Amino acid sequence: MNKFILVLFLAMSIWACQGGQAEQSTASTSTPAAGTESTNANASASTGTAIYPSITPEKVKMLWDKCDYVDFVFYYLNFSMSQKVQNSIRQTIAHISSEVPLIDPNCQPIGRLFFQSDGQNISEADIFYGNGCAYYIFYEDGKYAYANKMLPQGTQFYDNIFKQVQAQKK
Repeated sequence: MNKFILVLFLAMSIWACQGGQAEQSTASTSTPAAGTESTNANASASTGTAIYPSITPEKVKMLWDKCDYVDFVFYYLNFSMSQKVQNSIRQTIAHISSEVPLIDPNCQPIGRLFFQSDGQNISEADIFYGNGCAYYIFYEDGKYAYANKMLPQGTQFYDNIFKQVQAQKK
């Protein structure tokens, strides 16, 4: 249990340190998730099909304005985490690109994000990350509905989290 708390604390500390840059850049734009891609994010499914449209700007704004809690549940790790600090929550939302990814059928989700407001789920997304994949697929009415690339800051965030989890296992 102490290792879990340490990993969570380290993850949140790293995220908080990067939060100042993200808050600064998102404050200067009208859309919190708007951004450009780098080679890391473009590694996301170089083959595949654009199956789903992008999540709407209105939905992203609703998450930005109303979300007060985010749960990260990872499918293949004995690890999960949550965020309840607004700066961290907005940092997570800022990892969502406005670009639609090519969905590679070989990519599998590694976990799910639950966005909550006042204790109620207001949105869910599967996290596709690793092996050339870096995107989110959002649910609506229990089915996949929207897909968005993950910005480089998002891939860096998950890289840091998984490195810390691996270091704690040693």
